[in-house]
Amino acid sequence: MAFRILKQLQATESSDPSWAQRKVWVYKLDDNDSIFSYDTKAEAETKKLELENADSTGRLYQIVEI
Repeated sequence: MAFRILKQLQATESSDPSWAQRKVWVYKLDDNDSIFSYDTKAEAETKKLELENADSTGRLYQIVEI
């Protein structure tokens, strides 16, 4: 099994209406971005927390099994 981290394409904003959930997920935000792939879920969880803490936009991240 392998795990990858998906990134919310656009971070949710406080002015969004309740129906705007922004549920589009991508591996890369642009050509310069990296794809994060790990052998264990624990490694992916660690990286997910690191990305969330470093992201000032409030973007959400999720882990998927591939």
